[in-house]
Amino acid sequence: MTVRAVYALAGDVRDARSRAEALAVEQSHEFPPDLAPAKAAPSRAHVVAVEERGPDLALATVEFPDDLAGDELPQLLVMVFGNCALLPGVRLVDLEVPAGLARAVGGGPALGVAGVRRALGVPERPILATALKPVGLPTEDLAALGRAFAEGGIDLIKDDQGLGDQRWSPYADRVPRIAEAIAAGNAASGHAGRYLPCFDAPPERVEERLRIALDAGAGGLLVVPGVGGLPLLRWLARNTPDDFVLMSHPALLGGLAVSPTAGIAPDVLYGLLLRLSGADVAIFPSYGGRFSFSPEECRAIADGCARPFADLPASLPAPGGGMSPDRVPELVDFYGRDVVLLIGGELHRTGDPRGAAERFRALVDTLPA
Repeated sequence: MTVRAVYALAGDVRDARSRAEALAVEQSHEFPPDLAPAKAAPSRAHVVAVEERGPDLALATVEFPDDLAGDELPQLLVMVFGNCALLPGVRLVDLEVPAGLARAVGGGPALGVAGVRRALGVPERPILATALKPVGLPTEDLAALGRAFAEGGIDLIKDDQGLGDQRWSPYADRVPRIAEAIAAGNAASGHAGRYLPCFDAPPERVEERLRIALDAGAGGLLVVPGVGGLPLLRWLARNTPDDFVLMSHPALLGGLAVSPTAGIAPDVLYGLLLRLSGADVAIFPSYGGRFSFSPEECRAIADGCARPFADLPASLPAPGGGMSPDRVPELVDFYGRDVVLLIGGELHRTGDPRGAAERFRALVDTLPA
């Protein structure tokens, strides 16, 4: 069995074959081929195709023996995009992983689309999400916002990614108080909103902060894998309750995906790799917001969350980054109903977060079937 990776090589296509061969060596042996002993040969990657796409672009397909990944996610990541991340004009644009290896190194989302819908009790409509913000509010204000959003019918109420363990709102104090407020909002409204605390704990505090979130009754976590690493996301997927929702935030991952000639294609990063690592929901910046992804890139990300990949469950795309309620019909038409509609700051504009949440919910509830 092999892992197959496709790289876009920007530059003169006359050099593409030699660059692809050098890349295959760099990503496997990292050793001069003429000096490599025969016993190391089975672990070397091989170029299987180089396709010219224009005078300055070629696609190189490289196959890696699956044993090279060692059944561990970190090694798989190093194998397909380690040293070549330092090379100019190299972009990882597709990835195929055998199902057995995918189960071993990541396992995919513990819930996926069907599981998240089951856990939330939302069988068909788009799922609603918002963020507790702005950063800088004291815990009591954040808790009041959480209750208002729960009363207004929001499904996933997450911390802003900038909320950590600040002195004005310590994690150990904030998480239980917000969870309690959201539970009270649910009880008052009959909704079942879930609180997702931001989880960017340093390694020595991972288990402590997870225990705080679980004891508080949090319904999931907002994980920041650009800070903690994709392996942390994988660990959380395997060490949290069965109905626990893991939402990934793109902070610090953006630099890997914004260049058209380097890094990792957005659909591979926000779709395939986060899905492989265990994200049930993947936040990414949607077109038409305050970031620069195009409609084509956003459609590809949503496809990467859903298309067949190593027999893994599909994840839910969560387009965000400056969305507003008036765009709900457009966003649902573009992304479909298997989507998490993430609207943050715009729900604060009127000064009535509960009313804004209710109107957001009504927009979704009245969408044509």
